[in-house]
Amino acid sequence: MDRNTVTGFVLIFAMVIVYQLYFVPAPEPQAATTSQTSVTPEATDDATEIPTASNNVQDSTYVAKTGVLASDKLKVELTTDGGVPVLAELQDGYLDYWNKQPIQLWTPEGSAMNWIARGEGSYDQQFDLVSNDGTEMVMQNRGSGPLRSLTYTIDGYLLDVRAEFANARGEVGFQWQADGAHNEKGIDVERQKSSIYYREQGRGRDYLGEGSDNSEDIEEPVEWVAFKQNYFSAIVGTDAGFTSGTLRSLPPVESSDTSWTMRYGMDVKMPTSDIDGREIADLRFYFGPNDANELSTSGWGEIGRVIDFGWWIFGWINRNLIFPFYGLLAKVIGSAGLIVLIMTLCIKTLLAPITWKNYVSSAKMKVLKPDMEALNAKYPDQDDAVLRQQETMKLYRDSGVNPLAGCIPQLIQMPLLYAMFRFFPANIELRGKSFLWADDLGAFDSILDLPFEIPFYGAHVSGFTLLMATSMFFYMGQTMSQQAAPTQPGMPDMRIMAKVMPFFMLFFFNKFASGLSLYYFIANLVTIGQVSVVKRFFIDEDKIREKIKEKQATPKPEKKKGGFAQRLEAMQKDQQKRADEMKQQRDQSRKSRNQKRKK
Repeated sequence: MDRNTVTGFVLIFAMVIVYQLYFVPAPEPQAATTSQTSVTPEATDDATEIPTASNNVQDSTYVAKTGVLASDKLKVELTTDGGVPVLAELQDGYLDYWNKQPIQLWTPEGSAMNWIARGEGSYDQQFDLVSNDGTEMVMQNRGSGPLRSLTYTIDGYLLDVRAEFANARGEVGFQWQADGAHNEKGIDVERQKSSIYYREQGRGRDYLGEGSDNSEDIEEPVEWVAFKQNYFSAIVGTDAGFTSGTLRSLPPVESSDTSWTMRYGMDVKMPTSDIDGREIADLRFYFGPNDANELSTSGWGEIGRVIDFGWWIFGWINRNLIFPFYGLLAKVIGSAGLIVLIMTLCIKTLLAPITWKNYVSSAKMKVLKPDMEALNAKYPDQDDAVLRQQETMKLYRDSGVNPLAGCIPQLIQMPLLYAMFRFFPANIELRGKSFLWADDLGAFDSILDLPFEIPFYGAHVSGFTLLMATSMFFYMGQTMSQQAAPTQPGMPDMRIMAKVMPFFMLFFFNKFASGLSLYYFIANLVTIGQVSVVKRFFIDEDKIREKIKEKQATPKPEKKKGGFAQRLEAMQKDQQKRADEMKQQRDQSRKSRNQKRKK
């Protein structure tokens, strides 16, 4: 790896740090709240307070009934006490990591829902179960509240609900609160990836800060709202749009509380539709995995954006190139680890010309290393910086070496490198897939559990992260010895940064998905092999040195300088002139002080 490659990795690392600091806010200190996960109407510091209805039917003889709707992918239990779901459980084989039980995205203890019309809520109103054929359920209100009936229909991961109101005056309120269950191996990453995502009509996806206490007021109609976890989401949407209201996410006060990851809440308003003289409000729920294929067939357009494949070009690369390629390999290869291996080999083969370009540039810079060191020794002072820079650029021109030749290819591959960094933690296909000692490529692997926790590192040792950091150390040290010292005072020494970088990566990646560390480990090994082969069989430094010497000895025709070049040269001369004048002034002042001391 040459200086340009190291610079690229440093920039990527900096981008990741900036993203984590500024785009993924850290949890903020919270006011004291209950750590209890149950949701009650009396709770005051939940993400959304569910009020009690004002016209409940107090029938001592009433017995609430529970009905079940089921598809091949989802089971939903609903109660006539409030007419709301009490359980949404996946039936497609997805299990939580700890208890190996089906994933639950709506639980009696952690979720509550409420319809509001004319100031009256439906939270604890009583309903009669009119009909239920297993895929459709109809409930009728026993009282005189505005909410008259509820019709639920299930299909795959989708649960549709039609609410009929009487005299709702064209607008109803909808409240929903849910606690995200701790389903994954690493709760730190799981909590960091938990947030509320939403999409305003006619605009792109937006979200509340991940892993932190955040709230957002709806100012434009919102098509859907997602209570997103790392690999699963509970989503609600309406064609009419949520017109106003508030979204809120709230993590546990104590980070040690692993009973839940995030408390989600929404308190919104939506218009009703007049259908055959009835006031209707339609909602659609999605309870299921953050799977691009499943989400793309839901009929909700941009709902697939709940998968955080990255922003801008990085997300485009993942959605349109990397994810389809992974899916293609998954159709013929059963092992997720082997898929990562093959993907890495294919990507590194695709980037082989860039590796070649970087190393050729590195070899040329190595040949010029003695000349660069001579210039640094000739112009050691800061006052000679402009002159040293001019001589350096002249050396590059005379030698036919472009110092930026290795930077451009590196910039080309940076979007791909960062895209892969976002792809592996977001790819549900890796969840629960084992490889070698890793039992879940979608979470961290552990070869040693520590009896204590190291700050910023954790209480375990990730084997793939350790291998990745070790390979990066050798990978960087392979060619860094040929790098010259910084040509400018104050410039970072890439040789030192190359030694420190693997250590930072060791800490940074320890809690990340092991599939990501596996990818970088294989990529480093392949690059080490590529560089070794190129260095041994394709690059002859003696021939490069001869060509550079010939280039330097060849008289250069005088080229007419353009306007920009002339202005640049004039500016450099002006800078050097001012530097010389300042140096003379300092020398004169020093001379005067010495004369005064002698007197």
